[in-house]
Amino acid sequence: MSYEPGRSDQSLEGDDGVDKRLVVRLVVAVAVIVLILLFMTQNNDEVDTSFVFFTVQTRLWVSLLVAVLLGVILGQLGQVVWHRRKARRAGRSDGD
Repeated sequence: MSYEPGRSDQSLEGDDGVDKRLVVRLVVAVAVIVLILLFMTQNNDEVDTSFVFFTVQTRLWVSLLVAVLLGVILGQLGQVVWHRRKARRAGRSDGD
């Protein structure tokens, strides 16, 4: 018998037929939602957010959310560029 990733001899379902991974995911999701709601209520002050050419008055949590989302988007774009450049270099070295 060979090893197959993602398969196990042990069932993840408990005695009552409930998938333990699903329960853990739901508990984590609820905890994250509660933390986000707490963060939003504690950071509800209005602030002036200045960016290169404009200034916006908004809630602090909105400004932080926009900053995080922009960081995630820029990080993903950087990763795509990095992988394309790496693949292009690998293609050139194979052709040499």
